[in-house]
Amino acid sequence: MSKLTVVDKFLLRGGQERDIILSMKKDVELWEKTLALLSENMDIREFATWIEHPLSFLRWNKGAGVLLLEVSTELAKDRISFKYAAAIEEAAQTVFGVSLSVRFLLPGERDTVKPPVIKDDDGGIIFNPVYTFDNFIVGPNNEFARKAAQAVATAPGKVNAYNPLFIYSAPGLGKTHLLNAIGSAILEKFPDLSVLCITAVQFTEDLVNASFKSKNTNAFKEFKEKYRSVDVLLIDDIQMISEREKTNEEVFHTYNTLYTSGKQMVFTSDRPPKDLLGVHDRLKDRLGEGLQVDIQVPSYETKMAILKQKAMLEGLSEDMEGLAEINSFIAENIKSNVRELVSAFNRVIAMAKLTDRPLTKAFARESLSDMIKFGAAGGLSPKDIKKVVAAHYEITVTDIDSNDRTRTFALPRQIAMYLCKELTDLSYPKIAALFNKDYSTVHHAVDKIRKNLGKDEQLKEVLDILTGKIQDEY
Repeated sequence: MSKLTVVDKFLLRGGQERDIILSMKKDVELWEKTLALLSENMDIREFATWIEHPLSFLRWNKGAGVLLLEVSTELAKDRISFKYAAAIEEAAQTVFGVSLSVRFLLPGERDTVKPPVIKDDDGGIIFNPVYTFDNFIVGPNNEFARKAAQAVATAPGKVNAYNPLFIYSAPGLGKTHLLNAIGSAILEKFPDLSVLCITAVQFTEDLVNASFKSKNTNAFKEFKEKYRSVDVLLIDDIQMISEREKTNEEVFHTYNTLYTSGKQMVFTSDRPPKDLLGVHDRLKDRLGEGLQVDIQVPSYETKMAILKQKAMLEGLSEDMEGLAEINSFIAENIKSNVRELVSAFNRVIAMAKLTDRPLTKAFARESLSDMIKFGAAGGLSPKDIKKVVAAHYEITVTDIDSNDRTRTFALPRQIAMYLCKELTDLSYPKIAALFNKDYSTVHHAVDKIRKNLGKDEQLKEVLDILTGKIQDEY
């Protein structure tokens, strides 16, 4: 292929700019369709107040799975993050066609997000600005993975032992964070390198589209050129090519082309290469011939460090009253992954701001009642709950289990039923059996307490006290 002249590059750049403008227009149209979908399921005034007016579309990135929206005020940001983020993500996934994590930026924050990096040979790349090496909290569970990722970012394609780098772990432990950090660091250190960061699902979609169009166009040739001419290829969730015969073939040939050319590759997965199901043996051999690193569940100390950093990023003072207590509570009780850990923190802080309530362990427990459940394995039983409620109201457990409908006993009974539903994994029929009542009685009691919580401050206070006692004792 002959070398491009200055005029060729100028014309190519002009074409790219037109493509970028058309792409931006299409993106805005997708956001407008998302708004239309949201409006169908919301009250008109609520939609106008909290969605249509305060939110503006900035951009999105398919590879990173991020939707960036500008929000007009801090109050709106807190309210929308707490109450509407899930609905926005669900609507966006329907319209954009991929799973997206929404991020809200205040007007002054949008300048801190790096714009897309436009490359002569491949449109634009946006890496999640939060996912950097600086923001990656290191602990014994992930120290080796981070060091390997940094080594790759320092010298992409130069160390055969690190090519490919294969990072695996259970969901939500930081694989995608490291993948984005590698890409961002490489572009910062080597701006002339072409970096492509995509998901395995996106790779498959591109392949299907190219195959469909290839009869009358050069789409398949362009597909191969896109993936086999880059300097760095980052593919997230490679396990998603399972049982996809053609995708397996293309990943294998893309791998061979890049490896032979000394280009860097990084893959992430929820399991090591040898355990990938529905993936060709020869491809599993290739994926496993470089460096394999895993990430384990973080320790309590690492989780506390993550929450401390999260609080700092949110502008919260380290000495803020109650912050250390709720961080400790979250770190002790969220055991699955980092994503859920941060989500729990966000919820408690948002609810505290919106309800103007102090940060306490009892408040955190109430806020996270659907995320932190206790059953038999957790040591908490309905009998324990009945004891705490009965002691608070100076009655007996027998009174709670009785059929006496006077308020002296009815309210404590309803509260005990509500707490059993909120703090355990027990079903309504199971709770009914343990209270010697029928299903409808328990359902009515729980619904009644939930409705009254929004207007009865005294009831809220009682539930805070009872939840705190149960947490402390059990």
